[in-house]
Amino acid sequence: MKNDVTKSDRHAVVAAIKDAELKTSGEIMVVVAKQSDDYVHVPIHIAAGMALAVPFVLPWAARFFPWASVTLWWVFAVQLIVFIVVALVLSQSWFRYLVTPRKLMRKYAHRNASTQFLAVNAHGTGGRTGVLIFVSLLERYVEIVADTAIAANVSHADWQSIVDQMKPLLKAQKLTEALVLGVQQSGEKLAKHFPPSAANPNELPDHFIVLG
Repeated sequence: MKNDVTKSDRHAVVAAIKDAELKTSGEIMVVVAKQSDDYVHVPIHIAAGMALAVPFVLPWAARFFPWASVTLWWVFAVQLIVFIVVALVLSQSWFRYLVTPRKLMRKYAHRNASTQFLAVNAHGTGGRTGVLIFVSLLERYVEIVADTAIAANVSHADWQSIVDQMKPLLKAQKLTEALVLGVQQSGEKLAKHFPPSAANPNELPDHFIVLG
């Protein structure tokens, strides 16, 4: 997925945030992470599992290959070789991400979304009306995290419907279009339940944050 964000992309997203917040007392922030983890531990776990399987495989292989009957010392040596080779091969970035379970990647991306919600102080509004639109590019993960006051009025299904509209655009590598759509749709949801107040202070910066 495209992960470069130009200056014009930033301006477009920030402009969408400013426009959406004119119609609501809610606060919208956008964070895009290029990835939520490097998953370097995954090859190690797989290599360790395959190395541990060596003592079970060698006796079976001995029925077909007499040379597979080796001493205990050689079993340890083969285990070490298997561990090193598998770990090195799977540690190549493209291979590492290929063998990482999608469920694990979603778990890490969700954890990152929750972390960023706190990191950007989206929970710091007086009325607890902050909303974070979070995208993790490597994992192809999108989540909208809403503070308590909003969560009490806008259902998870409403936010999920926005996420579902964003995903096809992200798949087509139209990151800016997806984010602008997410901001606009979120603004409409917020406007229904949290109209702008008389003062309507801008409590949070209109930030579009890209994490390396």
